[in-house]
Amino acid sequence: MLMISGIINALRKNGQMLICSDFHPFTKIVDTLGLEQKTTGYFSTDVFEGEMAHARFFDDETRKQIPLCSYRKYTISEIINAVIKNGFVLKQFDEHPAWENPNVPGEFTLIAVKE
Repeated sequence: MLMISGIINALRKNGQMLICSDFHPFTKIVDTLGLEQKTTGYFSTDVFEGEMAHARFFDDETRKQIPLCSYRKYTISEIINAVIKNGFVLKQFDEHPAWENPNVPGEFTLIAVKE
C-alpha cells in the first residue's frame, strides 16, 4: 500500500489527472491473461519475485536478460482507497475483459483528478 500511495502522492498539484491502467486484481486468483504469473488468495499481501508481466512476449534470448523483479498484487479497494486518500477525486473506473475470456475481468482503467 505504501508503494501505491507514494507514487500517487508524487502528483501534488491540484488539477493534475491520474490515469491508471493495469491488470485487474482478479488476476490474483486466476491467471486470466495467461501471463504465467503466480496466483494466490485475493486478499493475500505476499510479495513475489518473478519476471515482469510482459517478459513472455520477448524472444527467449531477450527474456533471459530481463532481471527478475519483486511485485505485490493489490486489491481493487487498496488501489481505489490509495487514490482517494491522496486527495484525488475518482472520475471514472472501468473494468475490461480478459484477453482470452471475455467473461472475467483482465484489466482496469481508473481516472482521477487532484482537487
